[in-house]
Amino acid sequence: MSFFPRKMKMLYAQILALAVAVMQYRAVAVHEACRTAEVADILFLVGQSQGTGRENSWLVKDFISSMARSFENVVMGKGGIRLAVALYGEKARMSIELTDYVTIEEMLVAIQDLSLKGGSLKTGSALAFAAHAMSRLDTLREDAAKAVVLITDGKSSDSVEDEAQVLQDGGVTVFAVGIKDADKNELNKIASEPTAEHVLYVEDFHLLHNMAPKLSRRLCFTASEPPRPIKQTMQAEKIIGPRDLHISEHSHSSLRLTWMPATGRVTGYRVHLHPLLPSGQLVPEDQRQIVVDGDKSTVLVTDLKPNTKYVFTVRAIYADVLGESAAVKGKTTPVPPVTNFRVIEEGLFSLKVAWTPPLGKLEGYKIYILRANRPGMIYEQVLRSDVSSHMLDNLQEDREYSISIYAVYPQGPSQPVAAVGRTLKLLPVKSILLQNETTDTLQARWSPVRGATGYRLTWTSAEGSIQDVNLSSTYSYYMIQGLQPGTEYTVTINPIFGDVEGPVVRGKATTVASSTVQMLKVSEISINSALVSWDSVAGATGYRVAWGPTPEFFGKDRPRQLALNKSITAYQLRNLAHDTEYVISLYVLFGSVEGPGITTSARTSPLGYVSNFKVMSYTSTSLSLVWSATAAATKFKVTWSPVGEGKEKQVAKTQYLSSRVLAYRIDHLLPDTLYKVSVRAVFSKSEGLEVTLTHRTASLADSNPIQTIQDLRITDTGINSLKLAWKRLPGVTHYKISWVPFNGGLETSQLVAAETVSFTIPKLKESTTYTICMSAMIGGREGSPTLLTATTLDLPKVTEFTVQEAVETSVLLTWTAVPGASMYLLTWRLSSASDLSWELLPAASRSYRVTGLSAKEMYLFSIRPVFGDTEGPETTLLGQT
Repeated sequence: MSFFPRKMKMLYAQILALAVAVMQYRAVAVHEACRTAEVADILFLVGQSQGTGRENSWLVKDFISSMARSFENVVMGKGGIRLAVALYGEKARMSIELTDYVTIEEMLVAIQDLSLKGGSLKTGSALAFAAHAMSRLDTLREDAAKAVVLITDGKSSDSVEDEAQVLQDGGVTVFAVGIKDADKNELNKIASEPTAEHVLYVEDFHLLHNMAPKLSRRLCFTASEPPRPIKQTMQAEKIIGPRDLHISEHSHSSLRLTWMPATGRVTGYRVHLHPLLPSGQLVPEDQRQIVVDGDKSTVLVTDLKPNTKYVFTVRAIYADVLGESAAVKGKTTPVPPVTNFRVIEEGLFSLKVAWTPPLGKLEGYKIYILRANRPGMIYEQVLRSDVSSHMLDNLQEDREYSISIYAVYPQGPSQPVAAVGRTLKLLPVKSILLQNETTDTLQARWSPVRGATGYRLTWTSAEGSIQDVNLSSTYSYYMIQGLQPGTEYTVTINPIFGDVEGPVVRGKATTVASSTVQMLKVSEISINSALVSWDSVAGATGYRVAWGPTPEFFGKDRPRQLALNKSITAYQLRNLAHDTEYVISLYVLFGSVEGPGITTSARTSPLGYVSNFKVMSYTSTSLSLVWSATAAATKFKVTWSPVGEGKEKQVAKTQYLSSRVLAYRIDHLLPDTLYKVSVRAVFSKSEGLEVTLTHRTASLADSNPIQTIQDLRITDTGINSLKLAWKRLPGVTHYKISWVPFNGGLETSQLVAAETVSFTIPKLKESTTYTICMSAMIGGREGSPTLLTATTLDLPKVTEFTVQEAVETSVLLTWTAVPGASMYLLTWRLSSASDLSWELLPAASRSYRVTGLSAKEMYLFSIRPVFGDTEGPETTLLGQT
């Protein structure tokens, strides 16, 4: 395999991982937590039209996941919230039942596993399916609120209105979410009233996440309410005219009237309104009349004057007569003032204020500061209506101000509101602490000064070298770098307020002589642990060990780290993944400051597998098995079952044995029957690879079985070959040897002469485990097979890969030669980035200087030996410029 395609694959994998991480982050970011929901059943009814596409399907699933995740802080399951998902096209099917999952984590995994397929949409049929699902006796909870969220991107091919009404009459709140080609009129017919609260629509799948918070809040409200009553058939009462007329909503420019409908064949309602003077008299010139449809029992009366009383009269309209009238008085509110007006930032000569804009159409704001002792203003500013904060400048230092603001409407100004703030006083940093000195760094830490826009930090050596840095106001500590070992420095700091500099505070500190670990070693490697050891560093307060899988083993384990005290120079890494390459880094700690690091790599051992598995002897009713010991195994699992026509339905039998047991006799078998027998090593909770053979029990008339191969073993292991040896058996005519990759592939066989006692299997793949089967043959009869598992050698890797020298923009790397390598592939990238650089180096290379690097940055270097067209294993290293 060429390293060039492999290179492109590595880059593609990194870009794909980054894209997935960003997508996951966006999906999670849109949900809003619900904390008030109690008992509710929620069904997501999802339909997709033909040609929706895989990406849009993922966006729909992420949208549903956002809804589900909003209930992560409430009780789930039988006593709380239950969620379900049904998919439909021509037919509806339940993909996730209400009773399937009781945790959000399980639900989210199930949602991502959904398979959404496009097709013709029968939404009416799907609504009928939902009505049945929400009223099933086996899942019905009478105390639970019920909601259905319909999600569709197309128009239904059947009628929906009657089916939606049946669903709502069953006490179900129906939300309709439309995407792209969904029919908005159809959505309004489906959703519960008021449709403005229950219908949501977006033009494209990528906009779904924008509506997620709104739908989360409305679902939370529905799930927090008692269940809606199931609609019963009611007889019309013999009453005249509308009843219970009242004002249900107030604002400064509108009032909502609500009433109980009149009986009979009402064709509409006539609403009459009169404004009243403060004295209570009518204003006839401003009266108005509104006609409302007969199926409505509420109307929002708009374009009213603020802070004004009105008289409203409502009468039912019949075909040839007007019904009785009902009247009510109401008053609009004053135009709303600014709320939450506050000082959010103080400066030496400025104050910044912010506020929450009121609802309604605004023309702007006016903000001002009145003079303290005489009429007039010391500050006055008219602001646009689209701002919600303002900086007042040119004020005096260390002075208190009362700031007022009012909103300006087309109808006039609101009442003013005020906030009090005080400008700052010019103060120095209270103290500066110099700590965590290393050979070339020390940390300066100071107490922040309120209102400072920045800080100037200066350091001077005993020889007179002066350097400084300007820092933003967010800094309260800074790592000074590029210092000389064993040198005393004077450090000063002063706050900056815009163009004004505050007083200076100073301190002194001396850098240390040496702070680098010289040796990092990994030993005692097993399938799940490794011992890391290093030499101690004088003056260190502790160490940080970090370890995680290399890129090709991402997903098998997660990165981890641990801080250790200064007396520890060895640590056992536990709970590692088997057969996994790890990057292990060690950093020296000086208080809260971290010194240079050193990195190495190691690979855990693979799970062992059983070798030398064979049938030692057999009878008509038994098979005697033997195998070799497996390192670290806690037990063995033996499984057997008959094979052949008519035996498929027979259940396999299993026996677990102690790790000290290396032989087992299977009794009570059928004569002259072929059995499949397997054995695998068990490692605590993990099972190793299965080794399998087939063998036939003797017939009742068979008295001379062929002997089993004795002492079958591997005498030499190469990268592309394995050499076998065995004891010669008398009377055989030849031997049959077969081999196949353990994880599957083509089986190859070879017959060898009877006098042969060894054989080399050629043309094998490097670092690959093979199952080898050998049996003795007499003429056309084949004896019991003996199984052996063996692994070819891996291609050698680069060792002693180290940073020999690091300067500001380059690093010198060195390594030991790898025998047989035709060249080396060297790659490097910033540890915090994914862009990769590479260089092909001749086979004679033992070092290389990487140039053009950024100063004071951590880089990840890796090197592979190349053997012709094949790349060897990777060795990685972290280094800092």
